[in-house]
Amino acid sequence: MVMMKSYRKAGVPMEKQRMLKMSQLEQDMLVKALCDAQSDVQPKQAEEMRSLAAKTVRAPRRRLYLSDEEFGRAVQALNRKRNAYLSAGRSSVGFDRILLKLLNSKYRHTPVR
Repeated sequence: MVMMKSYRKAGVPMEKQRMLKMSQLEQDMLVKALCDAQSDVQPKQAEEMRSLAAKTVRAPRRRLYLSDEEFGRAVQALNRKRNAYLSAGRSSVGFDRILLKLLNSKYRHTPVR
């Protein structure tokens, strides 16, 4: 993964990350999908998903900034949860909605953290 850094605003290093605006319900669904996906992956990946779930919970003003790696993990977790709902014969409309919102999220320049 290549971090693209540029300098804007008084020499502060910036990087490109995807920004997802979420409602409270969408935030809860994403956290639930990430927590459920932890049991299906290896321990190292489970720790990364746990930290992503914590990052989602403490997102300021429910705006989540994701690196490309975090973006991929969130998409995989939501897709697994969606497939589980479909195989159980349940409606997956909520997961479809947040998955599309995540896939359509735009890149923003944010300060390096």
